[in-house]
Amino acid sequence: MIHSHAREFLSKVFCEQEAEEKRSNVFVTLTYAQSLDGKIAGEGGKQILLSGEESMVMTHRMRTKHDGILVGIGTVLSDDPKLTARRLEPGEESTISQPRPIILDPKLKFPLNAKLLNKDESNENKSHRKTPWIFTQHKHDIKKKLLLEQAGAKILTIDSDENGYLSLSQLLTVLSRPPLSISRLMVEGGAKIIQSFFKSGLVDLLIVTIAPVYVVRGISVVDEENQGKGRIDSPSKDIKFIQREVHYEQFGRDVVMAVALTNGLIENAEGE
Repeated sequence: MIHSHAREFLSKVFCEQEAEEKRSNVFVTLTYAQSLDGKIAGEGGKQILLSGEESMVMTHRMRTKHDGILVGIGTVLSDDPKLTARRLEPGEESTISQPRPIILDPKLKFPLNAKLLNKDESNENKSHRKTPWIFTQHKHDIKKKLLLEQAGAKILTIDSDENGYLSLSQLLTVLSRPPLSISRLMVEGGAKIIQSFFKSGLVDLLIVTIAPVYVVRGISVVDEENQGKGRIDSPSKDIKFIQREVHYEQFGRDVVMAVALTNGLIENAEGE
């Protein structure tokens, strides 16, 4: 029942998006879970479990609809994730193509003992796991690069700004071209990556899981430093509200919202 619910919801959402114009050559889905008070992480960016089992099943099935799944190096260091689709129906995992793990790592901090580089877990179908592609800046540790490549990772370089943040637009351009040829990218986190993509104008589809909990102290999608500096009493004239359907679906205790984005702004279902 849970699996069919997730399948129906995602089929409806992604079928509608296939006909839409993409922001770039890669269709980008930004997805994250947040609390009722808008927090996506705890204090200092600490990961907190917000999603319930039903919405987690939906998220893992969503991974199967993408050929790449992206996180930042902070997520790798703190969570040591596998970035595979797992919460599927019995026997289904061995029949799907897993998404390619894509990591943004400006300083090549990627650990050699990360799960993404090791396939020695007996409970996972090794043949369907893919080794990570790690994007870093042009100036990096050559010795660390060689060690990571020997462990199976692919290291790619792109431009970075004066603050060391990698260029997201160049990232998508490189991903879209052969031999990488990524057409659908799922962006999962962590907090800084979510914030960067949210502001970039490169996201095509936003899927947010809202959990019925309060975090109080933590990190929001909006930069903390910009909160409270301005107040909007009415919609800006620069924001174009398009009459489009926004999908809301309840998964267990959580509510999941799926909405198309245009030029980095939400296409609202309500009129002006």
